[in-house]
Amino acid sequence: MKRSTLLLLVYVLIGWNVQAASREERGLESVTDTIINYFDNLGNSVSTKAESRSYQYIVSIGNDSEKLFNIVSYYTDTDSMKSFGYSRDSTASGIGWKYLGEFTTYYPNGQLKSLETFDIHALPVDSSYYYYPTGKLKMLVTQVESGQSPFVGIPMTKPYYLLYLDSIGNYLLKRGNGFLRLDYDDGTYIEGELKDNEREGKWNGWNMGSQYEELYLGGTLQSGKRFRATGEVISYDADTKELAPMPPLKMDQYMKAIYKNIKIPNDLVNQLKSEATLVKFVVNKDGHLSKFTYDKDVPMKIRSEITTAIQRIGSWKPGRLQGEPVAVSYTIPIRL
Repeated sequence: MKRSTLLLLVYVLIGWNVQAASREERGLESVTDTIINYFDNLGNSVSTKAESRSYQYIVSIGNDSEKLFNIVSYYTDTDSMKSFGYSRDSTASGIGWKYLGEFTTYYPNGQLKSLETFDIHALPVDSSYYYYPTGKLKMLVTQVESGQSPFVGIPMTKPYYLLYLDSIGNYLLKRGNGFLRLDYDDGTYIEGELKDNEREGKWNGWNMGSQYEELYLGGTLQSGKRFRATGEVISYDADTKELAPMPPLKMDQYMKAIYKNIKIPNDLVNQLKSEATLVKFVVNKDGHLSKFTYDKDVPMKIRSEITTAIQRIGSWKPGRLQGEPVAVSYTIPIRL
């Protein structure tokens, strides 16, 4: 299942672009048209299969106009399948892969872990099934429409929790009412009561290395607290739970400062296929910018000039999630 994360919209919906400056930094090997990724037990990239806990094959399928990528993951210890799905993109975002059609995951013992279905916009649709390692049903979720995205005009959905059972088959939740716990592969979780499919009362969870608790009323966050290992307690509410990173200047002034620093010959500008060049970069936890990425048809000299112009202006105020600074991907359009 997809976890709710900090989603920030600048010009388009932005996700984390995992493509680094070199294949070595990502722990990639290239075998003809196949990309192989290696990961540790937390999902971080590592360089070799020997130091990995899982690995992933990405294979392009179809022609350029209708290309798909088959993404298959395996457990390193047993070489048994961990997940199987298709994507229109060969890189993951901050909310995960943009899967299309059926996506399945498996436990190390070979038992089916989940079965989900995604539409052409990578949104979950229909019913999703989740299982315990014994093969018993854990959760049944269906998707219901929750409106339209104001940015791209596509229908948005939200999960409706039909059933949640414990490992021996006792019902803990039926038709959106009862106890629910959501566990994720990296060891994080959140749990609490649902009433009419909305969070109600106190919810507890663990992520980013510390415990937190949140109080809900009718699905709306009233207050939250994060308990750091140092003993510090960070409080937040619905308005401060997710804060976007902020540039050192107001955005209109920031863009003017970028354009003032860019000096690119017309003959290079004429090589661009689009009026706007989308620049993706990461605002890190300390506010410094890194991992600049561009469309592959943008000449290297233009990339370098834009990157230098942006970095000259300085660091940003980092984004925050539940009181903690987080790295966030950001995209801005540059019109040359």
